[in-house]
Amino acid sequence: MYYALSIATVAGINIICVSGLTLLTGFTGMFSMGHAGFMAIGGYSAAVLHMHLHVPFLLAVLLGGVLAALSSLIVGVPTIKNRLTGDCFAIAMLGFGETVRLLSSNIYPVINGAMGLTGIPKKTTFTVVAAFVVVCLFLLHNYTKSQYGKNLVAVQQQEIAAEMMGIDTVKTKLWSLALSAFFTGMGGALFGFYMTCLYPSNFTSTKSTDLTAAVVFGGTNSITGPVIAAALLIIFPEVLRIFALWRFVIYGLMFVMIMLFKPEGLLGYKEFSIRGIVGWVRKIPARVKNLGRILDRAGGKKDG
Repeated sequence: MYYALSIATVAGINIICVSGLTLLTGFTGMFSMGHAGFMAIGGYSAAVLHMHLHVPFLLAVLLGGVLAALSSLIVGVPTIKNRLTGDCFAIAMLGFGETVRLLSSNIYPVINGAMGLTGIPKKTTFTVVAAFVVVCLFLLHNYTKSQYGKNLVAVQQQEIAAEMMGIDTVKTKLWSLALSAFFTGMGGALFGFYMTCLYPSNFTSTKSTDLTAAVVFGGTNSITGPVIAAALLIIFPEVLRIFALWRFVIYGLMFVMIMLFKPEGLLGYKEFSIRGIVGWVRKIPARVKNLGRILDRAGGKKDG
């Protein structure tokens, strides 16, 4: 039971991090390969604030997200103002993530460099993570449905047309990057308070790739798709442990199958909603009746 709860907690933290990247990549169309850097900034900042400055746990987590958002301006202002898009922006973000990791490997004695920051109090619980997931998804949903969210989609679909309609594309992209960094920074802070230690090796480019893969795997322009994918990408490797080394082959094959048969992602542009699920459940009796009629007709034809 404890093991399952532990996996669920890590999956929840991953959902918070991916929700931020969903806003940037899924709705704004800006691919990032360096969001692990924001996780590191949020995690280390929150831990230092709590351990050395005695800032309360929840406030430290929020401040970790704020500092991650502010740090996004360091890379965001020069790249976005100079119109870097696509692969160029992704590579710039990759460089930012690696810079943060290398800096964290060489900062002594506050975070102990490559030796890692240990002795962090274990404050993160499943209940805390679940509450953060609900709040983050609620805020993300409301933001994407607002006029600001519509501006993001406009920038993603046709940036030049969005500018002609009066949308400040630079400001819109900077806000998207800052908000995504805020969510990811909070995820990194919760991660640090759960693992009770932080090492630069926790925030490599592989971690950034995993976060981006969850967005693509789940489907762009969808919130629930990347959320489901973020949880599955944490749960599947644990479930596949029984296959030993073959689990990595199966894990990779899963991505290949999705890209071949569902290139738009798991849900694509669709969303799960309580109203939709209730409506689907209500239609089950009618679908069963239709199935019965089809079977009766097929049986009648056979007898004839």
